[in-house]
Amino acid sequence: MNIQSFSIVVPNRECINKCPFCVSRMVNSNIYPNLMDISHPHYDINVKEYLKRMRYVADQGCRTLMLTGTSEPQQNKQFLNTFALLHDILGRPFTNIEMQTTGMLLDDPDYLRFLRNFVGVNTMALSISSPCWQENTELIGHPFGEPSRSIDFTKLVKMLKQYDFNIRLCFNLNSYFVFQDVQGFFDVCKNKWLADQITFRKLYTSDKDTDQAKWIREHKLKASDLNNLEKFLKKFNLARTTAYGAAVRYVNGMSVVYDTDCMGKNPSLEGTLKYFILRPNCKLYSSWDDPASLVF
Repeated sequence: MNIQSFSIVVPNRECINKCPFCVSRMVNSNIYPNLMDISHPHYDINVKEYLKRMRYVADQGCRTLMLTGTSEPQQNKQFLNTFALLHDILGRPFTNIEMQTTGMLLDDPDYLRFLRNFVGVNTMALSISSPCWQENTELIGHPFGEPSRSIDFTKLVKMLKQYDFNIRLCFNLNSYFVFQDVQGFFDVCKNKWLADQITFRKLYTSDKDTDQAKWIREHKLKASDLNNLEKFLKKFNLARTTAYGAAVRYVNGMSVVYDTDCMGKNPSLEGTLKYFILRPNCKLYSSWDDPASLVF
């Protein structure tokens, strides 16, 4: 079986953000109890079960691991410390470790050093909901200018480069993006935001009539803007195609993907999974939105 990546759900009681399109708020994520809390009475057993799942995924040949979750992974430094130690026990089979984040709480150089050198994170995948940082801050649920919650993005990406992180900009496509001068947009990504990779992500909506699904429908990227973006990307040669049919192109020295299937619903190759997901209940799944996808 071909596993594209391995997602580790970092446990937290509550996310510091309140993104209006959040998939985790769209589906019930509270059905997976946190058995990886050090105060749990069966912590010793739970750690062994957790390791068993990590080893299973590694044995499938998967080498890319994503630290993610229903919150910001960096909210739980204790768990990240535990993860790093467990990964050491396994012999560090996941050679490419990434972290999905909005960038909140990452303005501390000591924390970045911990993530890079101890946890082993290679790539920061920064979720961006608006190219305007005031709008972006407010969209993810924080008053712009609040000292503990504001992101100085230009400062952040410079710090990330100082610690040798790869930077992937993950744009959550919605009506806050306008693609008229597409070349200018890519120039900013490369020269100001120091991107190595870019993912344009079509937002996922479930069949349920949730507040998040309603927001996504009401804030769709304009067809003209999407057309401008797609026309621009097609000017560049196709480098490769992912197992899920997404085209990878090289633009301005950056690897660029337009992901229309962020939930991994439509593989183009038989026997391929977009990801395995290890949740804090020490169980392995193959789908974000269906507990029936339990592997073991």
